[in-house]
Amino acid sequence: MRKLPSAPGAGRMRLRHILPILHIIAILLPQGAGAECGGDTLRHAGGGGPAAVERARAAVDSLLDRIGWQKSTRADTAYITRTPGRLRLKLTLNGSGSDIDTRWSIGGESFRSRLKAQNKYTTSITASYRGLSLSVAFNPAKLSGRNKDYELNLNAYGNRFGADLILQSTKTYEGSVSTPAGGEAAVAAGGVSQDMITASAYYVFSGRRFSFPAAFTQSWIQRRSHGSFMLGVSFIGGRIKTEAPDVIGSSVSRLTIVSVGVGAGYAHNWVVKRRWLLHISTLPQFIVFSRNRLTAGGSETKMPYRFPNMNVMGRIAVVRHFGRYFAGINAVVNTSDIGDRGRLSVSNLKWRARVFVGVSI
Repeated sequence: MRKLPSAPGAGRMRLRHILPILHIIAILLPQGAGAECGGDTLRHAGGGGPAAVERARAAVDSLLDRIGWQKSTRADTAYITRTPGRLRLKLTLNGSGSDIDTRWSIGGESFRSRLKAQNKYTTSITASYRGLSLSVAFNPAKLSGRNKDYELNLNAYGNRFGADLILQSTKTYEGSVSTPAGGEAAVAAGGVSQDMITASAYYVFSGRRFSFPAAFTQSWIQRRSHGSFMLGVSFIGGRIKTEAPDVIGSSVSRLTIVSVGVGAGYAHNWVVKRRWLLHISTLPQFIVFSRNRLTAGGSETKMPYRFPNMNVMGRIAVVRHFGRYFAGINAVVNTSDIGDRGRLSVSNLKWRARVFVGVSI
């Protein structure tokens, strides 16, 4: 194996234990793929393994070109350019969490519950080809049975359009309920559960000069600083169920949530010394449609509403490039606030953070 090129700088020294591993994977992956694809299927097709792999890759490239998947011709290459090398390998440490904050009033007295789910941590290996990604994640807490929550994150980031989809089933909420007299009652894990679908999409006005993928998938490189206004739409649907005393105003109750929000925001990429990328964006949205129902004591009532109810999405990222290697951190935060704080309101916070190191080949 050839020795990795060295470069000065403390950031490179901190990565020196991880980069050789990625370098070995980068060298072996094409060989492993060729050997695996060189079995009966490709031999029956009438070609050798390497030639058949090349034909398959050419077919995928042709298909992606025809549908315009991340076309470079639409970009101002003075500001953004596609990452050299079509295949990227990335090792990632993922963390995520969720909070529920509920306020309500009964007989002129105010109550509040604060609940927090058990944080989830996974390690994943991702292979990306021209923006299409396949990831395998490992969760030690899930395998050992210490965490029974389920979560699926699907993300598609493009220069012009992008979307996030989160499927969440959480049963580890715990916290406390505060009373007007100043006392607190504990809420044990298992007393509150949440099943939720959150979907959001964005449209970037200046997609020729500003790149979301540069900050979140590293399939593009931001060469000069630039920002853009954007539009967004979101959907939240699901339910919160509790058997704990007075978590959402009743000892045994279920809150069903359906809402749609639209809004506008701003995103900016700062390029520092050509190798650093700093990203920040916010996308507040007003809820324009909602159907929220509270079921308690066998009866269903409409959840109170007072303008404005809102969904807000925020993103931050820091990326550092080392030639064909890269490393960084990013985070996405979703918040929603529905109801009427004078009667009954529910605030939900969902966050996801990633620390990663990768190579482009």
